[in-house]
Amino acid sequence: MKNKHKGSLEYTRFEKRRSNYYASLSEFKKMQYEMEDIIEHFPAFVGHMTISRFLGLYELYNKTLGVAGHIAEVGIYKGASFLFLAKLVKIFESESLVQVHGFDWFKGMGKDDLGLEVEIGTYKESFERINKLIEIQDIGDIAKVHKMDVTKDLKLFFKKHKHLQFKLVFLDAGTYKVVKSVLPLFWERLTAGGIIILDQYNHELSPGETMAVREILPNAKVKTLQNIWMPTAYIIKE
Repeated sequence: MKNKHKGSLEYTRFEKRRSNYYASLSEFKKMQYEMEDIIEHFPAFVGHMTISRFLGLYELYNKTLGVAGHIAEVGIYKGASFLFLAKLVKIFESESLVQVHGFDWFKGMGKDDLGLEVEIGTYKESFERINKLIEIQDIGDIAKVHKMDVTKDLKLFFKKHKHLQFKLVFLDAGTYKVVKSVLPLFWERLTAGGIIILDQYNHELSPGETMAVREILPNAKVKTLQNIWMPTAYIIKE
């Protein structure tokens, strides 16, 4: 999805690549590949930055193997990283009880509380379509979707499910309001050695994520994967 808002700092880092990507995408459409070709041979079509994103998620997931707890993602959108993590569990922890819990209100971007310009309703996906993807691929025992406003409902969800403990939490919502609301709740339930992944830490188009981390975890050792553009950072609970 094209972002109408442009920045003058981090946004410019890959501006040329961004325009080249959309030019390539236009050419791919003209070639009229079958869906089967795109799915089965996806590395022939996706850019190296997309591949690096999923390699980064795998690397962070791999660091948690042997740590007790489930996996969570806040902000599912199209389900790419959510279902990718579920499939990693199916591959590497097939005999475990580990599940991937996805949290989203399925209304797209909402108003933040920093007075920032936000495209309301963007990054929106259907709750039914995400669940259909899970059903078709028969991974409903691993992938669990929770439709809620996490800024209001997550505390009650955890009160109902007191046992839930996590080893990997991907914060993929990008707004101050969401991160400030959920980070303390997940941090409390994050096993030592577990990881919080931050999708847009230190990024001008999503400053709220950084600001919330500064407030909630002021002494956290925030690390990065050097060859990955996003997610931008992670924190290991020591």
